[in-house]
Amino acid sequence: MTPKIGPNVAWQIVDGEAIIVDLASGSTIGLNPAGTFVWSQIDGSRDDDAIAGAVAAEFDVSPEIAASDTREFLQSMHARALLVDAAEART
Repeated sequence: MTPKIGPNVAWQIVDGEAIIVDLASGSTIGLNPAGTFVWSQIDGSRDDDAIAGAVAAEFDVSPEIAASDTREFLQSMHARALLVDAAEART
């Protein structure tokens, strides 16, 4: 998956933590520092492997743990329609 922030999402980093607003529902989500780091890596050009590599380097965790945690986070955000797959969005 190459995640891209969805069209109905607004977000901002406040005091080092991302606040995400689902404009369609009005709900908000606050992310912890690790989630904020992952969110800040989402640009529609980096795939989940590249983001996981950045997580492993930033937080000094094994590539396997970074990959698992990153994919779980991305899948959760995708399930909430906060992320889209950039490859699907281009078709």
